[in-house]
Amino acid sequence: MKNRVLAAWERISLRAKLTTLSVGLIGLLLSVSSAGTVALLSTYLQQNTDNLLVATANQLREENPLRIEIRVATGDLTLPALPSDYYIAILDADGNQFLGLVSSTGGNRTVPNLSSLDIEAVMETGGVPFDAEVEDPNGPDRDWRMIAQPLLRANGSVVVALPTNTNRQIIAEYGVIGGRFGIFLLVLSGLSIWLTITGALRPLKEVERTAEAVQSGKFSSRLVQRHGKTEIGRLNRALNSMLDSIEGAVKGKDKTLAQMRRFVSDASHELRTPLVTVRGYAELYRMGAIKNKKDLTEAMSRIESEAVRMSGLVESLLTLTRMDELENLKRQDCDLIEIARQSIKDVAVTNQKVSFRLTTKEESVVLSLDDDRIKQVLTNLLANASRFAPESSEVTLEVNTEDDKVILKAVDRGEGIDDSLKEKVFDRFYRADNSRNRETGGSGLGLAIAKSIVDAHEGRIWVEDTLGGGATFVVELGR
Repeated sequence: MKNRVLAAWERISLRAKLTTLSVGLIGLLLSVSSAGTVALLSTYLQQNTDNLLVATANQLREENPLRIEIRVATGDLTLPALPSDYYIAILDADGNQFLGLVSSTGGNRTVPNLSSLDIEAVMETGGVPFDAEVEDPNGPDRDWRMIAQPLLRANGSVVVALPTNTNRQIIAEYGVIGGRFGIFLLVLSGLSIWLTITGALRPLKEVERTAEAVQSGKFSSRLVQRHGKTEIGRLNRALNSMLDSIEGAVKGKDKTLAQMRRFVSDASHELRTPLVTVRGYAELYRMGAIKNKKDLTEAMSRIESEAVRMSGLVESLLTLTRMDELENLKRQDCDLIEIARQSIKDVAVTNQKVSFRLTTKEESVVLSLDDDRIKQVLTNLLANASRFAPESSEVTLEVNTEDDKVILKAVDRGEGIDDSLKEKVFDRFYRADNSRNRETGGSGLGLAIAKSIVDAHEGRIWVEDTLGGGATFVVELGR
């Protein structure tokens, strides 16, 4: 049973729970307040009645009992402001009624039986008001509040009585009015609390819509930023931070998948030709078409050269893939002039048809960078320039500083690059020569690798025309 109640409670909405609890609490407070008010009102009415009884009895006990009725009738005796249904009796020492006075509106109503109030019983009351119930055979019973005190001028007592039905009626009417007003307050407060909670929880609808948008693939969806330290504001900031992390993770996954697809596509595209060459020579050998030693030596040489080229392609592709991640950089303070000298020496060994020269006005240029990667950039640019430079010409590597930037230029005197092709030369597997000659055009990855490294260093690389003919590759790095 308990589990079913808890399960049913869990199925109720938060808004309904909060409204129910709030209205219940308000109802409890109203009930306690009404009960306390009724108790105070009852005490006040009884105390007021007792004060009237005591004041009236004290005044009458000093009067001559034989003249009380006449004095009251003629107005010579002014009694306190008693209610219209009072009853006054004068008793002898044995409790027999000597005189009974009722209000002018009393009529034939039942009066209390005072036969048991002899002088001894009166003395026992000590002048303190007490309650008495009178049975009425012709109607409902009536409760009285009365006081009995001994007379000062005769051997007897005076009794003043007031019915308590009036007080009870007042309390009952107050209870009805209070109950109706309480119900009105409960309905009003319930509606107000419902509307307030609905407004306070309205931002949760936005959270729900944002969650649905993220679920449908819109990872850029965000909640409205709410200022302040409210619960909704803190919740929105926390959820937006979580959505930022989710979007970053999804983008990272998409980037990784894109890199993988690109690597596979590039590798399959570029390795197809050397693999076909290797496979062709292998099939010729298997079929016996290569018989003499000269042909066999040439076939093995071609297979080896294609294998070497495939290894270079794979290494270049892996370099590009690794350079897609900026954290692969190992930055340290390096002298760019010294890196330029080393790059020229390395390229000059394998490119002897042209000469290389370093020009700079600086003795040293120290930057925080990955020296191996920057050396690879310079080596690729110089090798590319020498590949297209005329024989016996000069390739120049310039290193200059401008304000907070360092400018590197690899200058050749070749045929240059058309304006329509200057943006494409940095694409993977693009070759500037239309003949697609492997010996001249290379693999088409050198400039792509250089651009990836420069981008990782938050720099820029572009190509412009050399004055007098040729191409100049420019690298800009921040100091």
